Amino acid sequence: MQIKLVDVTEDNFFDIIQLKSEANQEKYFQIYERWVGSNAYFLAVCQTFGFIPKAIYDDQTLIGFTSHGYHKGTNRFELISMMLGHQFQGKGYGTPVLQAIIEDMVKTHKCEEIYLSVINNNERAIRIYEKAGFKPTGEIEEGHHPEPVYCLNVK
Repeated sequence: MQIKLVDVTEDNFFDIIQLKSEANQEKYFQIYERWVGSNAYFLAVCQTFGFIPKAIYDDQTLIGFTSHGYHKGTNRFELISMMLGHQFQGKGYGTPVLQAIIEDMVKTHKCEEIYLSVINNNERAIRIYEKAGFKPTGEIEEGHHPEPVYCLNVK
């Protein structure tokens, strides 16, 4: 694997918004998918609130999308999205992709803690986050549905 995070550009924009987390989503253009907001939704969030969007590649193949940054409302550095296209799930990408995102956040933001929230029944994602050292804070983010908040201390 040659995981790299790449800026979103005119060249990869449409490929990013067409990448779906489940095969049945291929037919639809929706704001929310089952486990994650759509990439189009998060690109809009990035534009509006100043988060950083990144395409996730394995060598030259687009495999996912992520976004992160400083959240003024919580006064925290947050990983607000991490998704892998459905065709790349279950292939061992989760841990190395998350590690690349953590490294990018530390390098970009010089942060000592990273926060994220996750849909409470997304067991695969929770296992990957906990394996990387994220711990539940006991907080619940009330968005479109309640999501437990996790924190990683990267000091």
